[in-house]
Amino acid sequence: MNRKLVSALALVSMLTLVGCNEETKPQKPVPQFGVVQVAKVYQESQLGKQGVARVGELEQKAMAVLTDLQKALEKARADKNDAEAERLEKELQSRVYFLQNVIKQDQEHVMNVLQTEMQKAFDKCRADKSLFGLFADEVVPSYSPEVDMTDAVKSLIDASGATFGELPSLEMPPLPEPENATPREEVEDVPAEAPEAAAAPEAAPAPAAAEAEAK
Repeated sequence: MNRKLVSALALVSMLTLVGCNEETKPQKPVPQFGVVQVAKVYQESQLGKQGVARVGELEQKAMAVLTDLQKALEKARADKNDAEAERLEKELQSRVYFLQNVIKQDQEHVMNVLQTEMQKAFDKCRADKSLFGLFADEVVPSYSPEVDMTDAVKSLIDASGATFGELPSLEMPPLPEPENATPREEVEDVPAEAPEAAAAPEAAPAPAAAEAEAK
């Protein structure tokens, strides 16, 4: 019995020594925050690519409109049509200002849609990954690859199906009429002015004047 007990104690000691010699690998902590490369999402997401293409298409169409006006202006000058050339110069100046505003407003529209969808994707990614928060890479100079949620956010934006809608019109709206202008319907209903009445016949002389003339 004593030999068996000694053997058992020796075996336990050996196992204990072996267990102590094994290196225990520390487990990595579960990420509590995530980081997103915002510029990469804008550049590589389908919605971001559509936004860039949309702005480029609108700028090309605006340039085509201005090019046509410029050609018409040059032709009017060549034909020495001063009145037409003056009209086209004014139209070209006003059209440049108008198109600049259209492009600027549409660029703001594109950015608003992108930012809205980005925020939605951030919120959903944070909830899906059970994170405390997400940060843009601009404010996190160094981070582990495990906390990079860029691809997850990009996939959410691609799956959203968001669009920017139709391109804005490049046609200038008509100028509003003055407030005191007569409505067109009333102008059309007014009859043409009657021709000037014929001169009235000369009135007969008064009785007293006639009597004096007879005397």
